[in-house]
Amino acid sequence: MKISGLLPVHNGEKFIDQCLPLILRNLYSDDELIVIDNGSTDGSNIKLKRWSGVDSRIRLITTKKPGLVEALNLGVEESSNKWIARFDVDDIYEPNRIKNQREAINEKTVLIFTDYDFFSNSHNYLGTIPSAIESNAVSVSLISSQRTAHPSALFSKEAVVDAGYYKEIDFPAEDLSLWLRMSRLGKIVSIPETLLHYRLSPESTSGKRRSEAKDAAKKLLIDIGINQKNIHNLVNSYDSVVELYKQHTFSREREILMLRDLYHVSKNYKTDDKTRKKIKQILIRHIPKLALNVPSLQALNLLYKQKVLRNQVRENL
Repeated sequence: MKISGLLPVHNGEKFIDQCLPLILRNLYSDDELIVIDNGSTDGSNIKLKRWSGVDSRIRLITTKKPGLVEALNLGVEESSNKWIARFDVDDIYEPNRIKNQREAINEKTVLIFTDYDFFSNSHNYLGTIPSAIESNAVSVSLISSQRTAHPSALFSKEAVVDAGYYKEIDFPAEDLSLWLRMSRLGKIVSIPETLLHYRLSPESTSGKRRSEAKDAAKKLLIDIGINQKNIHNLVNSYDSVVELYKQHTFSREREILMLRDLYHVSKNYKTDDKTRKKIKQILIRHIPKLALNVPSLQALNLLYKQKVLRNQVRENL
């Protein structure tokens, strides 16, 4: 399966020479990398032209408008392949990211994420976000708008088109909006490996527009919402998902976060009485078990400390 990489760049000159080798080593010889220089005013375009002259897989498109959503939609339209991998210029990718995601492609899946961690500009580790792995759990995890990192996404071009592309009106939560709409079209899954290292910096959306993004996410979760089918399926398969988690790293953290997601569903969504009752039963049955389990308490404490650390870094950006 051929992949089209999609990399929007706006004033990313200082990251280009580090980023492009990491992206290109993820792509096969017959893949492509669509680079959208959307209105850069630094030396980005000069560097990107040089790179496109060195590697024929790079197709550089230069626009005068700096808008991210327009750049992303242009990249989707220009992509030659059925599957598109998102990249950001300031992040770091493991060399097997696309290989592992490529192996998860099937006819029922429309979107594939990975675990990821945060690092600061000074390259200090700021914690890992374990993903939900299983399709229903991943869709329900959209309620946190945190466990499905945009620059880790590999998605079906056809599904993005059918979902209506990225929407400018939803910026800076344009990714969550698209994921919610795509969850109605097929399965969303995640690779339980840390294949993205997300830079927390003044240039990142999570750094400079976090408050605005959170407000936009809240509105989207009301207007579009979590797919009720995924909620229903998850509560009926909760135990089997927990068993799946035990086969991977961060098993306790994944269960804690799944319980958190279900708690937020119970507080913020109108579900049928049967599903609401099952969620309550799951919470009553499993939260006390975790509270009495030392490794689970340690996992919870670590998640909390890492969140506090990231917030401290954001305050100083």
